[in-house]
Amino acid sequence: MLLPNADEGNRDGAPAAARRLPTLRPGLIVARTALGVGLIAYLALSGAIDWSKLLGLATAWQHTAAAFVMLFLVVLLSSWRLCILLAGQGLALSIPASLRLSLIGGLFNNVLPGSNGGDVVRLYLAARPHAGRRAEIATTLVIDRVIGLFALLIAPLLIAAVPHAQVRGNTALQGLVLVAALGSIALMAAMAWSGRLDNRFRRLAIALSGRVRLDEPVRRVFDAAATQARNRSVLFRALAISLLVQALVIGAIQLILLANGSPNPSWHSALLTPFGMLANALPLTPGGLGVGEAAFDGLFRYAGTAGGAEAILSWRLLTTLIDLGGGAILLAGRTDVKMIWNQAASAAEPTAHRTTYAVEYQAEEGGRDVG
Repeated sequence: MLLPNADEGNRDGAPAAARRLPTLRPGLIVARTALGVGLIAYLALSGAIDWSKLLGLATAWQHTAAAFVMLFLVVLLSSWRLCILLAGQGLALSIPASLRLSLIGGLFNNVLPGSNGGDVVRLYLAARPHAGRRAEIATTLVIDRVIGLFALLIAPLLIAAVPHAQVRGNTALQGLVLVAALGSIALMAAMAWSGRLDNRFRRLAIALSGRVRLDEPVRRVFDAAATQARNRSVLFRALAISLLVQALVIGAIQLILLANGSPNPSWHSALLTPFGMLANALPLTPGGLGVGEAAFDGLFRYAGTAGGAEAILSWRLLTTLIDLGGGAILLAGRTDVKMIWNQAASAAEPTAHRTTYAVEYQAEEGGRDVG
């Protein structure tokens, strides 16, 4: 369930922000948390997790500190990417406001299913104060995640293309690279198809949604997707940032492996990291707890490499420390997210819809500054 009226937190202070946290089903949280803890316990009892390796985070603090900085840069760059994509819709969001969204979303990733569960909270906080542009904001957040997924699938292909890569002699790695290639092609085809304004699926979706009086929001979602698809420069910039994000994540995992006792950086672990992160994003347990550890352990062992479970456990510890910034933001009542609509920047939208949005948005947001 979504946050009730969280945009009032800045005026009412920390107590109000705390009262307006999402209302979640306790039973579901307990069940999914139990599943995650059970997976961790199973891995520990089976010998897949060597807890002593995590002590290396303290002894090899230089590697740990560098990994922490890289992971914070991941959050910062992801926040910048969202600003760029929203600008493609004519919506100006400041990087500090986007960073607050990312940190709050990261905090809720620890209690909502999957590593992207906090996106529900990000969507609420970003869209609620902007009634005239909610469809565009929601669509942009989805596109933001799709581009991130696309980069996640491309990253192993780029690593496998390195001249010294030893993929030919390893059928396991060959299969994973093939999966990444097919997934990338499928995503490219889906994005290209969704950018077409006049396709049968669009007309059918609008017609069906019209029966329950949702045809206008659905039409606006399709229009927003088409607008974003035509902004190729924006998409390429967002993709470039996403690839840099993946490079930083892989680099951080390499540093964590070194802190955990690995003698040298591992090419195989670099190739496998995106696949492990993809499994960690599955909406099964809070933050992917247990699922990510099982996936990393299985992938690393499948490719003849060790230390996967300990690596993502260490990653989880460092990212949780970063996510605590979201808690500080909530306690400070800084949940407000304000945007300015730049009509000229969204000139590619259909004229009729653009006029309607202008009236709605100016009535809702007139005179506000970027937060």
